Amino acid sequence: MKRMVVALGFAVAVTLTAATVFAWGPGSGMGRGFGLCNGYGGGQGYGVAAAVPNLNAEQAAKIRKIQSDRYAETTKVRSELYAKKIELQGLFREPVLDQEKIASKQGEIVALQARMQEKGLAARTAVAEILTPEQRAQLPAYGPGSGGGRGRGMGFGNRW
Repeated sequence: MKRMVVALGFAVAVTLTAATVFAWGPGSGMGRGFGLCNGYGGGQGYGVAAAVPNLNAEQAAKIRKIQSDRYAETTKVRSELYAKKIELQGLFREPVLDQEKIASKQGEIVALQARMQEKGLAARTAVAEILTPEQRAQLPAYGPGSGGGRGRGMGFGNRW
């Protein structure tokens, strides 16, 4: 009888543990949260092609080139931005906080974010110049590539 109670208790413990593990979803860096992911963030989104259905082949090719060029141009900036954010986190973990270093690092992050926004604006303008006025009228309110798309880059969302 004692063995049966111990075995039953062990089975209940394993079942509860398994239920907890499965409730959290896939492990080791997976699941919902912040991070480099396919989330709603600084990515290209699905682009103009999803928003404007009547693009001709030449327009679509030009737009894809603009988007891929922008992605290539911002790769280094995104890497720098990620590194600076890690450095800023490190500054907050030091035993004695240095306000000047923290403010300086935050300023570097803001400057990199501004560069990303400038490149995004330049790309949106270049895409808008390719479109006819009728096609531009079909774009989402925030411009090409900003619809309900998931982009490549840091953001919120599913990390899988």
